[in-house]
Amino acid sequence: MEQWLPRRPLILLPVIPLVWTVSWLCLVSARFLMEIQYPQPAQFQDSVLLISALILLANIYNLILIYQRIDIYRKIPTYTPRAMLLAIILILSIVLAWGQPQAVLIPNHLTVWVVIFITLNFLQAILSIFFTLLERPKTRRKLASLYVPVVILGIAGLYLPQYLTLRGSWTMPLMIIGIIMLAYFAWVSCRNLKGIFSKELAANSVTYEVLVGIHLASTPLTIIGGSSSFILKYQNSPIFVVSSYCFVFSVLAYGITGLIIAAMQRYENDYRYGHVNSKPQRYVYLGVMLMLSLLALIVA
Repeated sequence: MEQWLPRRPLILLPVIPLVWTVSWLCLVSARFLMEIQYPQPAQFQDSVLLISALILLANIYNLILIYQRIDIYRKIPTYTPRAMLLAIILILSIVLAWGQPQAVLIPNHLTVWVVIFITLNFLQAILSIFFTLLERPKTRRKLASLYVPVVILGIAGLYLPQYLTLRGSWTMPLMIIGIIMLAYFAWVSCRNLKGIFSKELAANSVTYEVLVGIHLASTPLTIIGGSSSFILKYQNSPIFVVSSYCFVFSVLAYGITGLIIAAMQRYENDYRYGHVNSKPQRYVYLGVMLMLSLLALIVA
């Protein structure tokens, strides 16, 4: 088996279900708030099922890669239980997703089944990161965290749809919870900055530097967008809709770019022949401008 599958567990692929579900649900909730028509699930259910089948096969392949190393990591007592738990979570996710594809894979609001599915995707991502970091070479340099973007996306998937759609007596409790979460976001983002700026080989890549720029721009935009959204909602201002959409888009951009940056730092690709030969700041600025332009275009 080792000769057939010499690769190590995958980094980004096990996180795709969480990224998709959270991104779709949050954007649909924001578009509903702005009274913008969004595609109906029935229009592309078959395409989503086809893509999910491919991701499913890749996750099964990743699970095989994890199981073939049980003998190697026999000294780690939690390795086998975590591998078994990951297999159970994957089975439950398959049953739930293929049993109710429209309600779970392409949700238009947060339901009990969607909460369960997001929780399963979150646990799958966390467990997969454990196996990923175990297989990657250790370094003294602080790298960007893989856990932070996953936690932020998980919280966003459970909180933002409720915050954007619920009214009445739920408004104040959700705002208080949101302020606490925004403070937590600011804290973990500051702690993760040193890893983001880590000078790995990936820093020679233009794509990497542009993603760093988008990530850096999304951090203050999330804090500003979230704070203004809470204030404007408390004041019943109509501009609340625009600030909330900026808030949602910035959080998603932060999580997705954070995952890709952390993954690129851990890939053993040779970036020595990247196009960043001097003044990499220009590509970081390009990423910042790209983020601001996309935000302005989407809000407009």
